[in-house]
Amino acid sequence: MISFRNILLLLCCMCLTESCSAKSTEPEIVLVGSTPGDEPIKLMLSISPDTKVDFIKWNLKTGDKNRFVLDISYGESQPNTLGFKSGGQTKNIKGSYLITKNESPGPFKVIYQLKGDNLPGNISLVKINENVYHILTSGNQLMIGNGGWSYSLSRKNPVATGKILISSSYSDNKSLQLVFDGRTPCQEIAMEHPEMKANTTCFKLKWRLTLYRDSVTYRPTTCIIRNIVDNEPRDIPGKWEIIKGTPTNPDAVIYKVVVDNLARPILLFVGDDNVLFFLDRNNQPFTGNTDFSFVLNKKM
Repeated sequence: MISFRNILLLLCCMCLTESCSAKSTEPEIVLVGSTPGDEPIKLMLSISPDTKVDFIKWNLKTGDKNRFVLDISYGESQPNTLGFKSGGQTKNIKGSYLITKNESPGPFKVIYQLKGDNLPGNISLVKINENVYHILTSGNQLMIGNGGWSYSLSRKNPVATGKILISSSYSDNKSLQLVFDGRTPCQEIAMEHPEMKANTTCFKLKWRLTLYRDSVTYRPTTCIIRNIVDNEPRDIPGKWEIIKGTPTNPDAVIYKVVVDNLARPILLFVGDDNVLFFLDRNNQPFTGNTDFSFVLNKKM
C-alpha cells in the first residue's frame, strides 16, 4: 500500500520536474529578413563562391533544446520584383545554438552563435533589442550592407521591445562628409511622417543620407536626404547633430536629422561608424520584414 504521505511526495516531485522543464525550454523565435549575397556571407552559409547571389532571404527558427532551423533562398534579383530569376536556389540548414551574455563593458550584451551541421564555422548574431538582430563578421563587428540590403534580421511576430541591448561603438570620425545608403519598408516610416504623403501601396523607400561637418571644428553642420517615395526622387536639405546618451542607454550615440519638410526629426542609432538603425518615436529600432530592414549602411 502507498501511504498518503508518499503520494503527496510523488505529486510534489512531478510538479517540480514540470517546473524545471518549463524553465529550461527556450521559447521559439522566428527571424526573417533579406541580406546581401557577398563573399563573406556566402562563405558562412557554404554557398559556392561561383554562384551569382544578389541577395539572400532568411527564415531562422530557434527554440527548444537549443536547436535551430534556417531556410534560405538566394540568387540573382528579378528586376522590379522582390524575388529571384528562375525562382533562385534554396538551402535548409539545421544545427545548435549558444547564447552568450556579456556582463562586462563592451558594445554587445547578448550574442547568438549558430553552429550548423554542414557549415564551416559559426554564424553570430547580436541582439539589438527583442525584435532586431544583426549578423556579425568573423571579427565580431556589425556586418556592413549596401544600398539594397542590410544584415539585420527581424522578429516575424514582434513583441514588447524593452531597451536597446548594444552600446554605440563610435570613433568620433573626423571625415568632412559621411554618406549612408539603404532601403527600408515604407508604411512604418510614412505613419511616423504622414507629411511624406506616401501612397498606401508604397512598400519600400530608397535612402541616401549625406552628412557634412565644419572643416575647422568638425562639428555637424548640414545634410541632404535623398529618398525615393513612390518612384519620385526627393533631395531634402537639413541639419544634423549628435546626441550622446539616453535615459536607458548612456553609451548610445544618436544622429538627429532635422529636414525642412518633416514635422519630426529622423533619429538614427549609431551601431558603429558604418551601420545606423532607424528609431521610432519611442526611441526603439523599427522592426523590419522579410524584404527590408530599417538600416543605413556607410557607402565605402
